[in-house]
Amino acid sequence: MERRRVGKQAANDSKIQGTDLRGAQRASVEVVARFSATDRFQLGNGMAPNLSETGCKICCTETLSIGSTWALYLTISETSRPVLISEVRVVWAEEKEYGIEFLRVTARELTRLRHFIWEHMNRSTLGGGPPLFTLVDHSSPQGSHLTSLP
Repeated sequence: MERRRVGKQAANDSKIQGTDLRGAQRASVEVVARFSATDRFQLGNGMAPNLSETGCKICCTETLSIGSTWALYLTISETSRPVLISEVRVVWAEEKEYGIEFLRVTARELTRLRHFIWEHMNRSTLGGGPPLFTLVDHSSPQGSHLTSLP
């Protein structure tokens, strides 16, 4: 099976195989995902087995086209309302698994998502990967700059 991407090099390219191209750590989770197309009437359901602040993988029986955009609802807790990611894009597809990039999410929903991800991270997940979050450090005498959590 060849994994296809939109706007990025394929993850299964022999030059980069085994290299994680994500900009943020993914937490292993089991989250119910519901989605609706942004340009037509189409609904779907699936599971998100991993999640970050910038995207997730979705497993579902529906066929999602690479490049298609959707609104995504993630049920992160049985007691809270779903997190709404108002615009996502399918960036790769392999059988019934899809790579999802978050394009538009409100600050409030992003905060809820970050809190959920942080609760599901463990030390082994955090070691050796890309930064979990990027923060702006205002305490430096040289002015504000970006820093990553250890």
